[in-house]
Amino acid sequence: MLIGRLPHRGDLIEELTKVAVENGIKAGAVQVIGALERATLGFYDQWHKSYRQLPFDRNVEIVSGLGNVSLRDGAPFVHLHLSISDEEGNVFGGHGMAGCTIFAAEYFILPIPGIQPIRTFDETTGLHLWERMRYAPGSPDDIPPDLKRALFIP
Repeated sequence: MLIGRLPHRGDLIEELTKVAVENGIKAGAVQVIGALERATLGFYDQWHKSYRQLPFDRNVEIVSGLGNVSLRDGAPFVHLHLSISDEEGNVFGGHGMAGCTIFAAEYFILPIPGIQPIRTFDETTGLHLWERMRYAPGSPDDIPPDLKRALFIP
């Protein structure tokens, strides 16, 4: 399990990806909270099969950031959805995209040992989705000792 803060003025997706790469995480759950100087969310247009960017060129709070880590093109890939709020408490949500400039952010990444979900292009949706419908974790022997303690596994 990894927790930490991300650098001021870094790009949210880039910095989370760096954490995954530097720690060899190929599968995991991601949470992030904090504030952004500006944000770019994405809305996937299912008809056109493309993302429409929703720019927020103002300070916002990250109300919730949830996602995962898997492999895409052989490298760790962070897939993140964000709920953000403005100064009046209006909440907006969507796919976290490049262009989210960090003011302050704290993350939590829970590596999932023994599996390596791989993203491949899906013709039906036009998205890069996990190639299998289900992934099962490896044996308890694959779990690092610190994660076993965190999960209360004897």
